[in-house]
Amino acid sequence: MTCLYCYKESESDFHPGCSKKLFGTTTPPIVPYTKNDLLILAEQMIKGRATVTGVQPKLSLHIEKPTNEPEKLTIVGLWGAYILKPQSPTWAELPQIEDVTMHLAQLSKIRTAEHSLIRLSSGELAYITKRMDRNAGEKIHMEDMCQLLGRLTEDKYKSSHEQIAKEIKRSSIHPGLDLVRFYELTLFSFLTGNADMHLKNFSLIKNEQGHYELAPAYDLVATALVVEGDDEELALTLCGKKKRLRNSDFLNAMTTSGIPQKAAENILHKYSKLLYTWKEFIHRSLLSQEMKQAYGQLIESKHQQLYG
Repeated sequence: MTCLYCYKESESDFHPGCSKKLFGTTTPPIVPYTKNDLLILAEQMIKGRATVTGVQPKLSLHIEKPTNEPEKLTIVGLWGAYILKPQSPTWAELPQIEDVTMHLAQLSKIRTAEHSLIRLSSGELAYITKRMDRNAGEKIHMEDMCQLLGRLTEDKYKSSHEQIAKEIKRSSIHPGLDLVRFYELTLFSFLTGNADMHLKNFSLIKNEQGHYELAPAYDLVATALVVEGDDEELALTLCGKKKRLRNSDFLNAMTTSGIPQKAAENILHKYSKLLYTWKEFIHRSLLSQEMKQAYGQLIESKHQQLYG
């Protein structure tokens, strides 16, 4: 058996330590829902607009602690501490793909939201993530780039990475560091075939000192594995384009935004060395053999495109 949090061998779905990191207890809470339950609930919540923004069904949960019973995750509308994404009726293995991609980001030293796979009562795997804008029931102020740039949600694809960089320089308490973090995340998204990093997938969050900084990465999905017929490589323009991107485009975008030439070159060099590490992790993931092969081929292709 494999731990759903760290993908290492385990006697149950979670090592006690892994469960404690995500849920605060050494025994993970029960998910008292089947795949069909969640699809029906998600549909009802979308109709009633009590769902987390986005196309993929997302349900807000909190941990319920009944007396003399195991803890369980319960759907609570918009104010839960966790977000659950069940299997999609449209795209195969979407929870597994998102969880693997988040792990690859962590392997690349990118800060991410806490996340894991979790098993439903019917046996299927779902993706779960801990909300970073909640802490012990208190809301932490967090604004996405749609809000910060004054854009409507339906215009979330109508902007550029350079525009986000300007907002980071204007609003972040440490703009230099956050510019590097932002462009590393953009480069990572390209190399993992993620063409859905729109304005709502980049945010600034208020830190413990009351200042704004770039939020840890969330909603990282290798969309090229599930969306057919989309030839765009990024959701927002980079140097005026979304496809046929080259190493020089990333270098120019970074330096134009204020990152020193040498630092920009170091970022590109760092990611040129991660292909083997990523492929090894994908190989031991919980993706099907077919999807493991497809993901490996995808990142090889992207690596070749950027580094030759």
